[in-house]
Order: sequence, then structure tokens, then C-alpha cells
Amino acid sequence: MHERDTDRASRLCERVYGLLLAAYPRRFRDTYGSQMAQAFSDLLREERQRGDSAWLIRIWGRALSDLAVSALAQRRNDLGRTSDEEAALSKGTLAAVGFVFILAPLFFVTASVLKYGLGVGILFNPLESLLADPQRLHWFNLVSPVVFLGGLVLALALNAYAVLRFSVGRERDEVVSTVKLKMKLANIAVAAISFSLLVTLMSYVFLENLTQR
Repeated sequence: MHERDTDRASRLCERVYGLLLAAYPRRFRDTYGSQMAQAFSDLLREERQRGDSAWLIRIWGRALSDLAVSALAQRRNDLGRTSDEEAALSKGTLAAVGFVFILAPLFFVTASVLKYGLGVGILFNPLESLLADPQRLHWFNLVSPVVFLGGLVLALALNAYAVLRFSVGRERDEVVSTVKLKMKLANIAVAAISFSLLVTLMSYVFLENLTQR
């Protein structure tokens, strides 16, 4: 990748990461958001200086895994300290963040189904033209599994957290578990789409590996 392309990719990564910080509670973002953005920029610079072609995979692999764990932990810690209005806004934010995560895989799966299932290439043909360059195709094959699968897992986890509550207790001599579902349609929709896309992509990967043997 040329230096100019690398600079452009780094700036885009910083903007995307700044948007993803919305997954954290507002109090946490106000206190630590700027420090986290700076730490991400420093990590970007360190990975670029290593000089290999896998720096984007490493940076987003670390960022998405950390975001999934720490954002959910902070959301859990924030329970009980927010008003009903703030909680509703928080769930709306998680739905919006999840929607951003599913856009790329949703486009790819929809374009592929239209192209190879119905013979309609209106979405896939521009993508195919873009990836005609071997270098772009190489980077797409490196980055897309991390972005697609990692983003879908994160979108599913955040929005399932927004609507599901598990509790375990004892009643007499029995252990009773309870699952509560909050009817937040936006979060449920994002979680359902994320799960469906995950199943579709994982099935595709499995079948591709099976047919190549």
C-alpha cells in the first residue's frame, strides 16, 4: 500500500473508531473518550511502523475485541445510575452503532444474493470492478473477515445486551433462571439481522472450505 493510501486508511480508521466510542456510556466517554482516541492513534502509528501488510487486521482485531468486552462491562456498571430517559437514549445509541456495524456485511450479502441467486448485478458489479485491482482484492480479503465477522459479533452482543436480562435465583430447593426480553424494536431488529448475517457468512465460509477439499 502506498504511503498516501496508508495515510488515508489511518484517518478513516480514526474517524470510525471515534464513532464506535458511542458504544460506551456517556459518562465514560466524557471522562475517557479523548484518552482512548489518542491511544488508538498511537497504536495505529506503532502498527504502521512495523512495515508489514497485516497492520489493519491487527489494529481492528484488537480494537473490536476490546470494544466488545469493555463496552459491555461499562454498560453493565452503568445500570441503575441512569434515568429512564437516559437509558432509552442509550439503547437507541446501541441500535445506531449496531446498524453501522452491519451495513458493510449487509451490503455484501445482499449484493452476492442478487448477483448469484437472481442474476442481478446492480450492487455487486461496482464492487467487482473496484476489486479488479489485485492489490485492492488482496486488502479486501485480508480485512473483510475481521470487519464483517467482528462487527457482526459486536453488533449482536451490544443489542442483545440492550434487550435481554438474565437472572438466577433459588425458589425452595430449586435453582430458577429467568430471561426477560425488553421490547425495544430497533435493538431487536439489529440483533436479529446481525445473527442472520453471521449464520449466512459462517455457512458460506464452511461451504467454501468444504468444496475446496
